[in-house]
Formats: sequence, structure tokens, C-alpha cells
Amino acid sequence: MRFFLLDVLGNVNDRSRCVIHDFVKGIEMSAWKVGAGKRVGAEYPQDAKIYMSKESPGIKLADQLSTVRNMLIVSSKFRALIEKHATNDIEYLPFTLYDHRKRVYSQDYSIINPIGTFDCLDFKASSIVWEDEAKQSGRIVSLQKRVLDRKKLENAPQLFRIDQAPDSYVVRLELAKEISALKLSNVFWSELDINDKARLP
Repeated sequence: MRFFLLDVLGNVNDRSRCVIHDFVKGIEMSAWKVGAGKRVGAEYPQDAKIYMSKESPGIKLADQLSTVRNMLIVSSKFRALIEKHATNDIEYLPFTLYDHRKRVYSQDYSIINPIGTFDCLDFKASSIVWEDEAKQSGRIVSLQKRVLDRKKLENAPQLFRIDQAPDSYVVRLELAKEISALKLSNVFWSELDINDKARLP
């Protein structure tokens, strides 16, 4: 039982990579929903468009597009793996990517929006800044170190968001193995600690 935290920024040393700064044209105010695991639903346009930004001149594509918006954006190959392994509720939001000159650049990508969150943290072992520091309770303001609680993990999905930290995308081992086997590009992660330190297959 092993879990990995995805890095939505990808390879920060590759300045030639495409980095997404903006949300879908026309519904920018709904970007928070994708960051929080809330369903976009019917307001998502059928002809969804995302434009490359002048802040990042790179145009190199990869299986996971880098983004500064806490979105998980993946190729059709990566999406197929998620659809194969993940049985939880996930909203798939395809779009057309346009280059800096507003020309169609790719129609191979989707925003992956796992709906809701999964309670998996060991609150005592994790490094957390709480809204109410005195009581160590309330809303999590900052999550500096994530430690998982093994007792909560038995039914963990293959891809999920951490409860109270929905910008944290977590991949379970079975999906991670296939991602590695296919050598999907620009996918970076770090393994998460589990509270008892045991390592099960």
C-alpha cells in the first residue's frame, strides 16, 4: 500500500514545456471548482478553449501539462489509465488547446476533476497550520507535511484529493505502476509517508 503526491508543475527545469496559466475561456470564475473538487457540470462549454499564456512562452507538450492553477491536465493516454483504474467519481473536462497566436495546437487534453475529497491524513503526524491553532481544529490553513493514516487507506481510490487539502492529488500504487510502465512524460510525484512506517506490497 503506497501513495504518491502528484506535482502539477511538472519539470520546473524545462523552460520549453507548455505551462497553463488560465482556465477555460468564458468560465474563468468557475476555476475554483476544479481546484476544490466541485463539479463544473452543465456550465462547462462543449467547445471549451484554453489559451497558452505569454507568461510562459514554452510550447512543448507532454502527457501531463504543467499548470500554475492547481489543475490536473492530462493527455488522452494518461486519461485512459485513470478511467481504467479509478472507480470513484471523476469529472473529465476535455478542451482544445490554443497556442500564443490563438491557433489550434492540440485537442488531446482533458482537465481531470476528482469530485470530493478522501479522509486519509494522520492529523497528529502531519505538519498542519490550523485555523484555530489553540484547539488544533477547524479549517486547514496550510499543510506543510502530509502523513497518511493507514487505518483510513483500505478503501482509498486510485486517484483522489486529500480531505481539507483538495489541491493535493494523490495516486495509489496500482495506477502509479502503469504510469511508470508507459513512461508518461512530465509526471512527477513524491511518495507520501504512512504513519506506522510499514511498507506493504
